[in-house]
Amino acid sequence: MGEDRELEKSSESNPHDLTRQIVGLILWIGPIAFLAGGLVGVAIGYVLGGLTFADAWTAGIYKRETKSSFLNISPMAWGVVVSMLLIVGFPVYVLNRNKLKTLPGNTALFGSVVLVGSILLVLSLASIYSIVTAAARDV
Repeated sequence: MGEDRELEKSSESNPHDLTRQIVGLILWIGPIAFLAGGLVGVAIGYVLGGLTFADAWTAGIYKRETKSSFLNISPMAWGVVVSMLLIVGFPVYVLNRNKLKTLPGNTALFGSVVLVGSILLVLSLASIYSIVTAAARDV
């Protein structure tokens, strides 16, 4: 009962409009991911960006007007950063999520962000490694 009132109070203090956040996420990730990886890139970007956005939203990770920090960004921005700057954004989000959250969040949602992000991070690093080793052989 007390937890419900706390969640209501926290959701009222959410400074972001959900519709604008989702539209922004779609418009930021779509074109950039299409240029980088075609339709597969768009699908991967939307999955990871959408999961990160949903996790940040449910965990109460919002941009606070009173704070000034690199990590003080909206759920939409977290979705874009994690999906478009995977190698840097994903570890930063995962390592700082507990410090940034203001609500309990959803453990299963966070687990899926970690699982999908980890798989994509390993595949990205393996791809970079193979490109670098192939270039080194050609020299």
